Formats: sequence, structure tokens, C-alpha cells
Amino acid sequence: MNWNRIGAIASRKFASIRRDHRMFAFIIMMPAIQILLFGFAIGASPTNLDVITVGEHPIFSELEESELLVTHNYSDLQAAKEQVENGEAWAVIESNGSSLTIHFDASNQQIMQTIINEVRTALQQSAPSLSLKIAEPIHGESESEFIDFLAPGIMVLVCFMFSIILTTMAFVGERNDGTLDRLFAAGVQPSEVLIGHLAAFSFIIVGQVSVVIGIAVMVFDIPMHGSLLLLFSLGLLLGWAAMCLGLFLSTKAKSEFQALQLVLPIIFPVLLLSGILWPVEALPFGLKEFSMLLPTTWAAESFRSIMMRGWGLSNPLIWKSFIIVFAFGAVALIAAAKSLKVRS
Repeated sequence: MNWNRIGAIASRKFASIRRDHRMFAFIIMMPAIQILLFGFAIGASPTNLDVITVGEHPIFSELEESELLVTHNYSDLQAAKEQVENGEAWAVIESNGSSLTIHFDASNQQIMQTIINEVRTALQQSAPSLSLKIAEPIHGESESEFIDFLAPGIMVLVCFMFSIILTTMAFVGERNDGTLDRLFAAGVQPSEVLIGHLAAFSFIIVGQVSVVIGIAVMVFDIPMHGSLLLLFSLGLLLGWAAMCLGLFLSTKAKSEFQALQLVLPIIFPVLLLSGILWPVEALPFGLKEFSMLLPTTWAAESFRSIMMRGWGLSNPLIWKSFIIVFAFGAVALIAAAKSLKVRS
């Protein structure tokens, strides 16, 4: 074994990696960014949670000073519960004189637990003898589990992630084996190539979304209070938008490995910033606003709202999600067509 030759090979490889700025960023910068995002995005308490108080009690003054809650006082219990039902607030805290009753939107377990903790802290400080009752949830299950919150987000991640990977790898492979060159030589337009790929992969997406929803509902018994067709349609639209993004990324990559370098930095922020693992309400200023630019943030909350709250297209969150996901996919497809035309 010649250590001089080994040293020469290692030195040449290191110089090659150093000259490849994309590789250097992938190895050094991306792990740092990912661990920073993980620290900022996971584990913090949700803030600016709208809750409604009904009646009069000294504890309500304590809740007004909470750093996590934003309180609003109503005189009519039914009107307050309608606000929660419409998604304008997370809970109603009703004073009954000798007790407090909380009416919850239980679709988000972390937010529900945060509100309970804040109310209990206020009780200990101002009225330790006052009893606390949890009413039947306005949305969600009375004994909700973490998987009920997590599953809709994971479904979104699976539909988005595998659609990007499938499209990117397949398209880069066709360019490398000369298929695209032969198509362009035959007079096929870039837009026709892209739409043809989307049409072919759409059949795969139909099966993928069907499997994901079927396993979540039938195997893991995730509550399904809304329209299964609506959930399926949004899943298909998200898969289509992800394929459009995958086509765009593939026009920037010369090999499958470069395509992977472009895909992975997208998947990790999507996982952490889209409300999949932890509520968006817990993100710090800046990241929260950025998360609202991601189609997966809207899709995850809509999946959760369709399944846990039973919302339909009449709710603004749902129809806005369809528009945002479609717009994202359309922009990515147009960008892919222009980029592919340049490369051709």
C-alpha cells in the first residue's frame, strides 16, 4: 500500500469538491441550515392563539397577560362557539361561577395543550379552588392523539416528496440517455415534452394518493369528518404541483446526483416549516411568514381541516389552498418550459 498515492488521490478529490460550489454547499452549508431550522421550528410553544372568554371572572385578567394567548370577550356563548367552528378562534372559556368550561377546537393537539396549560397556570395564581371542565370538542376528537395531528401532514409530505423525486429522476435520466435530444430533433416542443411527462406520471399520482389516504383512514383509523373526494382532489393537485417543481429542478441538473442535491434541500424545510411535525403558530417571526409561501403549509392545514373539522370548499382556507397549490404548480411548469427551451 502506497501512502503517497493515497494522499495524492485524497488531495485531488478534496480539490475537486472544493471547486464544485454546489457540492460544497450540499456538504457543509445544508446540514448547518437544517439543524438551525430544526432548532427554531420544533418544540417551541405556539403563540398568538385566539381564545374567547364568556362571562366575568378574575382569571380572565390573568389570561389577558398571557404571552401565548390573545383573548376576546363575548357575552353570547353560542356566538363565541360559532367563531371556533369557523376557525376564527381556538377555544371558548366559559365562566359558570364555581367552575370554568373550555370548548375546544381539538384538531391541533399541541395548541389545545398549550391553552389548557395557560388556563391552569392562571387558575393557580388567581383561583386555585376553581374547577376546570373540558367540554365536548367543537372540532376533532375528545381523546385526540398525536397521530391525529401528525397523519394529515405526513400524507401531504409523502404526496409532495415522492412526486418531486419521481419526476426529477425520470426526466434527468431521459436527458442523459439522449431521449430528449431525439424528441427535439423530431420537432417536439419543450412544452409538449413537459405536458406529456405530467400526463404519464399523473396515473402514478392517482395510485399514490389513493394508497396514502386509504392507509391513513382504514389502517390507522384517522378521523375523516369531511369529503373524501375533496381530500383526494387536493392530494392530486398537490402531487401535480410537486411534479411541475420536479420538472423545473430537473432542467437545472446534469445528473441524478445533482438532481438529488436540489431536491433534498427542499424536502427538509418543507418537513419543518409546513406545520407537519409542529404547529406553524410556534414558528418565530420571519419563518412563520415564509411558511405561508409554501404550498405544503396550506395543503397540510387543509388536509387537517377536511379530516378533523369536516370543512368543505365553502371555507376560505380550503378554496384558497386549491388556488395557491394550483398557482404554485403553474408557475413551476412555466419556469420549467422556459428553462428547458434554453437548454435545448
